[in-house]
Amino acid sequence: MNKPITKVIAYCGAAIATVAAATTLTLGSTMALFSASQTSASSSFTSGTVSVGLGSTSTTCNVTAMTPGDSSTNYGSGSVSLTPCDYKVKYTGSVAAYLAVDVTVTAGTTALYTATSSGLQMKVGVNGGATVMSGTTYKNTSGADTTLVAGTPVTNILLSTTPAATNDASTFNIDYLLPLLAPNSLQGGTASITLTFHAVQAANQSVGSCVAGQQCSTIVWS
Repeated sequence: MNKPITKVIAYCGAAIATVAAATTLTLGSTMALFSASQTSASSSFTSGTVSVGLGSTSTTCNVTAMTPGDSSTNYGSGSVSLTPCDYKVKYTGSVAAYLAVDVTVTAGTTALYTATSSGLQMKVGVNGGATVMSGTTYKNTSGADTTLVAGTPVTNILLSTTPAATNDASTFNIDYLLPLLAPNSLQGGTASITLTFHAVQAANQSVGSCVAGQQCSTIVWS
C-alpha cells in the first residue's frame, strides 16, 4: 500500500503525497495573508491548483483590516463583501485513492479565533460537496458536531466516499466571518488555518460506514 507523505511546505517525491495550504487572517490595521504552501508578500488574490500527488502549486488570498461584521461573499451573513479563498485540489497519483484533509487552527498571541460564536468563524469545504468546517465545528467519526480547538489538529476528514482517479479536481472553498459582536479584545488578533490534504490507495480498503465531511477511521491512512 502506498503511504501518504505529510509535508507542511509543498513537497512531492512519491506517487501519493500530501500538500498543505496555510491560511492567515488578521484583525486590525495590519495586513493579513491567506497562503498555500508558503507566505507571499502579494496583496492580491490568485487561484491555482493544489495537487495531491506529483507536483504542486500554490494560491494566495489576502485579507486586510478585518472589522466586526466583515465576511466573504459566500459566507451567507455579515458584509459578504470580501474575497473568499477558492482553489482547486487535484489528485495526480497513478492509482485510485481516497482523499482526506487534516485541519489545524492556530491562534495568535491575541487570538482572533476563540472557538466561540464571537470570534472568527470559518466555512471550509468542497464546492458542491463535503463540508469540512462550519463556524467553529467539524464532524467527528460519529457525525457529531465537535468544537475545533485552536492548536489541536483534526485529522482524516474524508472528502468523498468515491475514490479519486488521476487528474480528478475539485474546487475547495474557505469563507470567513468576523461577527458583528466581536469584542474589542480581538483587535490586532490573528489566526491561521492549515489544511493538509493526503491520499491513500483505495484498492483493498473499505470505506465502511464513513461519510464525506466526517472523520474516517475505517480507512487505513498510513
